[in-house]
Order: sequence, then structure tokens, then C-alpha cells
Amino acid sequence: MSRRNGSGNQLAFNDMLFNVLLGFVVLFVIAFLLINPITKKQDIPAKSEFMIIMEWDDDSESDIDLWTQRENYIPIGFNNKSGMGLNLERDDLGQTNDMIRIDGVLTPIKSNREVLNIRGIVPGNYYINIHAYSWREEEGQTLEVTVIVTDINPSYREIYNIKVILSGKNQVQRLPAFTVTKDGNIKTVFNHTRNIVPNRK
Repeated sequence: MSRRNGSGNQLAFNDMLFNVLLGFVVLFVIAFLLINPITKKQDIPAKSEFMIIMEWDDDSESDIDLWTQRENYIPIGFNNKSGMGLNLERDDLGQTNDMIRIDGVLTPIKSNREVLNIRGIVPGNYYINIHAYSWREEEGQTLEVTVIVTDINPSYREIYNIKVILSGKNQVQRLPAFTVTKDGNIKTVFNHTRNIVPNRK
């Protein structure tokens, strides 16, 4: 009788020990998944080959637009922000969209800057225009705009850094174009007369 009781107690103890160990394993797996969440597709950073940066006076309320076109494809700008590996990251409206809400209070973050990334090596000629979409400067005042074209992969190399002067609404400045080769190098930088800014109605 005592032997049966001892055997039953041993079996119950083994069951309890197994369940405790199983519980620890489950908790460990859950903790591991929480520490290393599964990577989602949108969490993977996109690699850029080239970058075009346009900047103007942070205090300016004028809306200056950056336009880029590869060969004869549709130009990339504020109303068509991506295509053929080109992506306009932000359409800056001057001071209009420089306000953010911090702790319930609207706070100005002065930064007039547009950035276009070229993701992937897509050979061809790339044309650049800048356009004074809206003009809020005082009568007779001009606005200096800086455009920087960089090769950022595999190492950072500035292709050109140029300053242009805008003097009024709807003015278009044509910046030097460049040619990307099949191996991802910029072969030539050249002037052009192409207007890639869509007509405003």
C-alpha cells in the first residue's frame, strides 16, 4: 500500500516538474520574440545611390519646388513623387508646413529643404529644374537657392554644389544634368535647356 502511494506521489511530482519546465520554455520563447520582433517589409531601409538636396532661406515663406526627370519619363516633383527609382521625400512649402505640435502647442521648426533620392542604379540622363511655385518675398528681393547632387553609395562624393538666384513667381532655373552609367558611376555633368516643370493651369 505504501509502495503504491509512493509511486503515485513520484508520478505527480514528475508531472508537476514537467509542467513547470514547459511553462519556463514557453515564457522564454515569448520573451525572445518580444526582444527580437519580426522585421516587417516597411522596416527595411531603402538604399539610395544618389541624392539631390535643395535648400533655401529658412525664414522664407516662398514655396520652391525641385523637379527631376530621367530621360523622357514623367518628371518627379510635388504632384508625382516617385517613379523610375526617383523618390521626392518631402514637398517643402516654405513656412506653411514648418509647424509641428509639441505637447499641444504649435511650434515652428524652420527648415526649407527638399530631398530627392535615386534608389537603385538606373542608367540614363537625369535633368534637374527648380521652380518658384509661390513667391512671398518683398518687392525687388531675390532668393538664393542651393542645390547639392551627391553620389552616396558606396562612399559619399559630391558631384556638384551650386547656388542660383530666383527673383519671382514661376521662374524656372535649369541646373546641370548628369549621366549615370550601367555600373553606377556618374560619367558626365552637362548644361541643358530642357524645361521639365509641368505647366500650371
